Amino acid sequence: MRLALAGLALLVSTGAQAIVGGSGVAPNIADSPWAGVGSLSINGGTYSGALVSDRYVLTAAHVVSGRAPGSIQFSLNVDGSAMQTFTAEAVFVYSGYTGTTAGADGVWHDDLALVRLAAPVQGGIPSYALSGAPLGMGETITMVGYGAGGNGTDGATVPATPNVKRVGQNVVDQLLADDDVTNGASEVFMFDFDGPTGNGVWGAGSLGANLEAGFAGGDSGAPVFVQRDGTWLLAGIGAFNGSTGGSNVAFGAAGGGTVIAPYQDWIQLQISAVPEGDTWALLLAGLACAGFATSGRRRISV
Repeated sequence: MRLALAGLALLVSTGAQAIVGGSGVAPNIADSPWAGVGSLSINGGTYSGALVSDRYVLTAAHVVSGRAPGSIQFSLNVDGSAMQTFTAEAVFVYSGYTGTTAGADGVWHDDLALVRLAAPVQGGIPSYALSGAPLGMGETITMVGYGAGGNGTDGATVPATPNVKRVGQNVVDQLLADDDVTNGASEVFMFDFDGPTGNGVWGAGSLGANLEAGFAGGDSGAPVFVQRDGTWLLAGIGAFNGSTGGSNVAFGAAGGGTVIAPYQDWIQLQISAVPEGDTWALLLAGLACAGFATSGRRRISV
């Protein structure tokens, strides 16, 4: 069965609650487990992302690929209506990303990117640990993003906005392997949006009537979490939704994105690399310390 897919970033006017359906609006408070999930604003568009360190935001490649870093702003609204906004200084797109042209399996792969902020996020805002274990078929996932709101029957009734963060759940129904190697690890997850009658694309796992959620416009880059041993781990990034002919956001639609586990080493490598400007700062600091220590030794020898 082949789906007609679209990037979530392109569906602001036709998106349906998430996140369409689901548990609704997430509280914008510092002690919320979702306080480290923020919105990305680019040329008037709203997208989603999550902190994976105090300076790096993980999102979808199609959100930031080809964008000037200065045009990207990351906002956290963890204190009611007050926002903390940070400008990007660098963008790192996964090298395997080749755009949103569907491959042989009908979806695009490697849709992952990191945004480095010009200044670190402070104030106790959480960043998220990555899940080293892959997503499993039938596993419950929690999606958090700034996409349009609504419901599975009516579709989108509220547009995406950086002021409103939504949360919902679904179940992994499909896993697709790496399209670049034979017998590769699963790198794409997919789910369907089951309604009260279970009318999803695959009719497999379901959370039950009126409990599931689906992606909507603005949820591109939305983090997907799993809870393991009492800890929320970042396990996926939202990238697309689609359908077999009906609405991309109503009951019966599908959604999916990138599984984090196969890309964990690449993510950690980008985060651990010292930015060029910081390299000079560290070098100067080191020279200052060395000079101070030498001076100290001279004084001691006198």
